[in-house]
Amino acid sequence: RAFRPDGDASRAAAPAGNGAATRPQTRAARPATAAPSARKTAPAAPAAGQASPPGSAAAWQEPDWDKLIPALGLRGANRLLAANCAFLRRERNIVYLALDGRSDSLLTRARLDALAEALCRHYGEKLRVEIEVGKTQRETPVQKEKRLEAEEREAARAGLEADPNVRALKDMFGAELVPDSVELLQDKPQARQE
Repeated sequence: RAFRPDGDASRAAAPAGNGAATRPQTRAARPATAAPSARKTAPAAPAAGQASPPGSAAAWQEPDWDKLIPALGLRGANRLLAANCAFLRRERNIVYLALDGRSDSLLTRARLDALAEALCRHYGEKLRVEIEVGKTQRETPVQKEKRLEAEEREAARAGLEADPNVRALKDMFGAELVPDSVELLQDKPQARQE
C-alpha cells in the first residue's frame, strides 16, 4: 500500500507484479518549503540540469548516502530514520529510499518531512522523499556499521586464536576462547573516563 499526502493518489503509479502482499510499502513527503523568514533569502532553485550557484547549496549528484547523512544536519530519530535507509534513486524531484523493514517504526510523517526538508536545504531545490519499507537491496549505514563491527570482532578473535600466549594457555589448561566474549576496546577508554 502507498501513503501519499493531500490526494496525491492521482499521480500514484499502478502497482507492479501480481499485487501480492510482499509488495513494499511506500510513504512520500511533500516537497518541503522553507520557513517564511528563510524563504525570502533562500536562493531560487536551479533550473533542471543546472548546478546550484557557487557558495550555495550543493548541486545534485548521486550521493554516498553514508557520508551525506552527517551533512544533512539531522538529529535524533530523524537521523536514525535516514541511517536505516538506503538510497535507491532520484527521478525528477523525488528521492527514493528503502527502509529496512526491521526499522519501520521509525517512519512517521514528521520524520519523513524533516528528511525531505534537510535534502531540500542541502541541494537547494524542492524535493520529495518516498520510502519503500521492506528488505533493502543496498546496505544501509546502520547495516554497514554492524557489518564492519562484526568483521573487526572476527579479526580480533582470529588474532587472539593465533596469539602464542593464548595458544600456550589453551595447551596448558585446556582453555577455550569464547567467541562472543571478544570485545573491541577502541571506544572503551573514552567511556571509562566519563
